[in-house]
Amino acid sequence: MGRRLAALGIALLVGGCRAAPAHQYPITGQIIAVDQKRQQLTIKHEDIPGLMPAMTMSYDVASPSMLSGRAPGELVTGTLEVRDAVGRITSITHTGSAPLPSGNEAALAAGTLSTGDRVPDTALIDQTNRRRSLSEWQGRQTVVTFIYTRCPLPDFCPLMDQNFATLQRRISQDTALRGRVQLISITLDPDFDTPAVLAVHAAKLHADPTIWTFLTGDRGTIDRLAAAFGVAIMRDGTPALTHNLRTAILDQELRVKKMFSGNDWTPGDVLQDLTR
Repeated sequence: MGRRLAALGIALLVGGCRAAPAHQYPITGQIIAVDQKRQQLTIKHEDIPGLMPAMTMSYDVASPSMLSGRAPGELVTGTLEVRDAVGRITSITHTGSAPLPSGNEAALAAGTLSTGDRVPDTALIDQTNRRRSLSEWQGRQTVVTFIYTRCPLPDFCPLMDQNFATLQRRISQDTALRGRVQLISITLDPDFDTPAVLAVHAAKLHADPTIWTFLTGDRGTIDRLAAAFGVAIMRDGTPALTHNLRTAILDQELRVKKMFSGNDWTPGDVLQDLTR
């Protein structure tokens, strides 16, 4: 079974108007991407005891000088400081180098989408084996998430499916949203999740094709698109993939309106943003 990944989430108690205390954790891993523009490092790190399991995530750095000399493939140790559920790298030390891992981590080097960025138009295939382009959904608000049908973890892909099923029901019942919001689930496992497999999966979820579309494509296209949304995929040859979760709300021009990390969101959260 793939290792369970969870989005960064730390509950810090704040008394009165006092600032929440910062917590520091040692971090060890490999740099996957360096983003000078956003002053971020994408690091595939080992377990951080008391904080999170091993995963690939992007972190702000405390100072732009910390990016000097950094390169993908570099092995590092450092300090992750977390305050108010936000983490940043405050120290980093070079320990070696290694080939970049298989999967789409290298694609993360191109940088991930931020609020206001337009999603690149991408050619994919839906569950009816019809070629689709993301630009087709321009003019609607669109909610995009990434799943795969063989996912064994109930609070990962199956939870995303459940949340989207709830969103579909709420959208179909709301005259202000019906016909103006589209749901898109993109598989991370295109080798197995063919259009026929996605069609069966969609039928099990009672997906209404006028609201909810499932998409696949060739692995390279899927990996690059997932990386743009900040989804890291690690494949070890078994049916279970190791990946994180990202769900985005796009506006009518396919620009990122809001990005949710992990599974710490509800259909109500998304509906609130859709109607805001």
